[in-house]
Amino acid sequence: MSATDPRIAGWAGQILTAVDDSIAEGILPATVRSFTDLHDHCDANDFLIDAGVPYDGTEATIELTVAVQDAVTAALRAPGRPWCTHGTCRFPGHDHTTTQADDGTDLDTPAPMRCTDCGQPAHYDTRLGDYRHDNPAAPDCFLIHATRR
Repeated sequence: MSATDPRIAGWAGQILTAVDDSIAEGILPATVRSFTDLHDHCDANDFLIDAGVPYDGTEATIELTVAVQDAVTAALRAPGRPWCTHGTCRFPGHDHTTTQADDGTDLDTPAPMRCTDCGQPAHYDTRLGDYRHDNPAAPDCFLIHATRR
């Protein structure tokens, strides 16, 4: 199967539209960058079903499904695709703020969160129970905790 197959491109386009709609509604975070990431937040197979990707368990439909998933992942990882950050994220499972200053004192008002290791914008993902960089392409850091910088 080839990503240039118009059927694959059509199904992938439908899925990307649905993913973007889910991001806009706050159902999915804008940090989703692969089909595997989709599975972290929902049953990603629903996107395949809703787009009408055929599946009957045969090798041909398995290959077709994988090709569509690969096309979706490539589009989600395209350079310039926006990600969520403080002030733009509508995903209810993300907290992009902190109430602690660099020196550990409490802030009067919440401030944008940053990684204490590299200073990049960060957030706490309640679903994963962990701190993450807003930019999914940022290098992995050991985020001891995140704070304002």
